[in-house]
Amino acid sequence: MISSRTLLHTLIAVFLSLGVGILLGGTGGHSWLEQREGVLLDNLEQRMDQLSQEQDRLRKDLQGREENLERLRGQNRILLREAVKGRLKDRLVLVFGGSDREARRLGEAIQAAGGAIARPSAFPSLPDRFDAIVLLPDSAENPQMIRDVRMSYSGPVLIQRRGEETSRPVFGMDEDRSFSLPGPYTGESLQTFEWIQLIQDATNRGKEASS
Repeated sequence: MISSRTLLHTLIAVFLSLGVGILLGGTGGHSWLEQREGVLLDNLEQRMDQLSQEQDRLRKDLQGREENLERLRGQNRILLREAVKGRLKDRLVLVFGGSDREARRLGEAIQAAGGAIARPSAFPSLPDRFDAIVLLPDSAENPQMIRDVRMSYSGPVLIQRRGEETSRPVFGMDEDRSFSLPGPYTGESLQTFEWIQLIQDATNRGKEASS
């Protein structure tokens, strides 16, 4: 038979072995977790560095594109000034209706072409001193306003139409004095050139008709 002393010693040895195993296992597990956390942190830091570098690259690329776009816009403005230079020399254009912002932009284009503009708050009683009249919305959408202008004014009338895609003269009425303008006016170079060209054609036709 196994004596009580032997059994007690065996139990003590078993518990000691379990304690040592738990202690060693706990210490090794903690070290493994620390290693895994370190690897994850390193990966996250590398990913953040990559994202930061990519963001810097995109920011520089966008800045370069914006600078190039602004350079092209500057070139377009220079080319536009040369293209419209003198086309409306000594022309006085009445710009009526529409927003002040749109009228100001159109006025700047007319002045760049050598012309002058007038923008009264009310339609003048003696409009024939103007070489052309441009009607912007909402005046251009008022049939009574258009009839009154045509009855009191003998020169060319340029009417801004909403949704119009092309500039074209309106033939068959009012001795071909009415012209359709595409709207709204944005100040874009190609559109500006088309508008100045149309105003020039209209005023030339008006001078031909009066001579």
